[in-house]
Amino acid sequence: MELPHLELPHLEPPSRSLHPRRWGAVAARLFRWALQPNGSNYATGVRAEASRVPGQLIPELSAAGAAVISLAHAPSGSAYRDAVFPVPLVRKLHLADSFASATNLLIILVLAFLILRIGLAAEIPLSIDESYAVVVSRSHSLSYFDHPPIGFALARFMADLTGCECRLFVRLPYVVLGSLSALLVFDLTRDAYGSVAAVWAAAWYTVAPFFFISAGHFVVPDGPLDFCLLVSAWAVAPVLLGGKRRFALLRWIVAGAALGLALLSKYQAGLFCVSALLILLTTKSGRGELRTRGPWVAVAIAALALVPVFVWNMEHGWASFVFQSARGMAADGYLLHPGNLAVTLLGQVGYVWPVWFVATACMWRGVGGGSSAPDRFFALTSVVPVAFFDIIALFSAHSLPHWSMSGFLFAFPLVGQWCSRFSDRGAAWLKASVACSMIVIPLLAAGFALQARAGVFTRLFYDRAPKFDVNWQIIDWSALADQADGGGFEDADAYVVASNWMQAARIGYALGPDVPIEVFPGDPRHFQYMDDKRLTTRRNGFFVGALKFGKEAACEKTYRDGLRGRFVVTGASRTITQRIAGFPVFDILILPIKRSDGS
Repeated sequence: MELPHLELPHLEPPSRSLHPRRWGAVAARLFRWALQPNGSNYATGVRAEASRVPGQLIPELSAAGAAVISLAHAPSGSAYRDAVFPVPLVRKLHLADSFASATNLLIILVLAFLILRIGLAAEIPLSIDESYAVVVSRSHSLSYFDHPPIGFALARFMADLTGCECRLFVRLPYVVLGSLSALLVFDLTRDAYGSVAAVWAAAWYTVAPFFFISAGHFVVPDGPLDFCLLVSAWAVAPVLLGGKRRFALLRWIVAGAALGLALLSKYQAGLFCVSALLILLTTKSGRGELRTRGPWVAVAIAALALVPVFVWNMEHGWASFVFQSARGMAADGYLLHPGNLAVTLLGQVGYVWPVWFVATACMWRGVGGGSSAPDRFFALTSVVPVAFFDIIALFSAHSLPHWSMSGFLFAFPLVGQWCSRFSDRGAAWLKASVACSMIVIPLLAAGFALQARAGVFTRLFYDRAPKFDVNWQIIDWSALADQADGGGFEDADAYVVASNWMQAARIGYALGPDVPIEVFPGDPRHFQYMDDKRLTTRRNGFFVGALKFGKEAACEKTYRDGLRGRFVVTGASRTITQRIAGFPVFDILILPIKRSDGS
């Protein structure tokens, strides 16, 4: 491929020729300026700060294999200073030598972790939240008590499509969205900072524990949320950062539709709207876009997508909005909770390990004065949710670290830029860090899968699972399914009662959709809205609850007290032991019951 050739205007000959070594020093300084990242794919110019210029420079190649600058045909001229001329901005590549090799690295990275996550999805038991999503989504709904519908509906779609609620099938959409999100992180970063930064950004996103395990794996709303937010940003970034007006309206339509889907995944997508508004108001390109139809069409589409959520909440006393706002503002009698803030920050460090410090510094630096357009774009998109939930953590007693992860999602391009800029000074350290993460984090996930399936790390030292080991919240209640053919659950008149939504999720998933389930009042979550008509006609009831080793009698008494006034125990209790590969983890109590009113 022929390299682009740039020439300087004719210059007056110098009074004396330059020594070749001084000639090289000038060229080196010129190239260093050319290779300085400035936040965009192309620089407006390179300033040569030298007293004299060589007569001729043979075209040089950067490590990327592209022309950096050419001073060919510039005759020996007079001394000049501060000459400015346009050149493509080319960065030194440390992970890849070209766009093609960067793409190859990306494909290898994404495919390797996709295969890994598929394997883990097939082996790691569903978490409580996942079991809950699968069970309550059996009753199709416009929205749900905890979240908007998409986070639940994807798992239900796969279960209905395949006729199976097995782990791999219900998780598969979330696994695929995690890999697609890595591609979007790469493309967003490449357009803003180049291929090298894009590889770094995609690599750190891929190995970050939260995005690797939770958002890119589990049946939780964060996976669809992150993907849809990335699509929305990806659609309009060329308009806002590159001034590309071609298909601008179509890009805004795509952005609005993606934002609507994000809002249908998790309510905190509303913070992305705040970020978008700040970008439009505080940047020149954004203010220009506000004078077009694009942003307003996008807002209308996103608002239209929220109609199902508003309809469901109107019909149920705004239950979902009340629940989520109460979670964030549980003060427990104190104004400030610095301890909770500290736990939140430590959780963030763990979820984005090991680049949390770099991500935080880059996002706060990006909102400051003098930052480039891409820096400001990603910083404003990331800092709003991070700052919001950090403030919530300070004033709330029960916030969770993962709430701010949609903000850190957009910090990865900034991290990628930082890595590409400083890789020449710390290439070995950076490569070692990402390589270590790519080994350690998957190994930890695989170790957890082994422990959850077989208790391999504790069974050699204990006869049964100790307190710090896996428990009823972590493993499947498969012993109930084993009892289904002879424990009364197979009866066409059977139903089950659970003490809380978490145990109900575990029980409901283990027994399948043929056995309706009812939950004690107090915190039933969406179970109270499932409106399962079978509960009004069935008579053969069973209470099912987990027992702690060594506290069986106390746990049973608590359960019986909870039944009092609503149900009557009609027979002797049964206890079965939940095991993993023969290793006892906990006991399950089964009580035959009927309703107090005789029904």
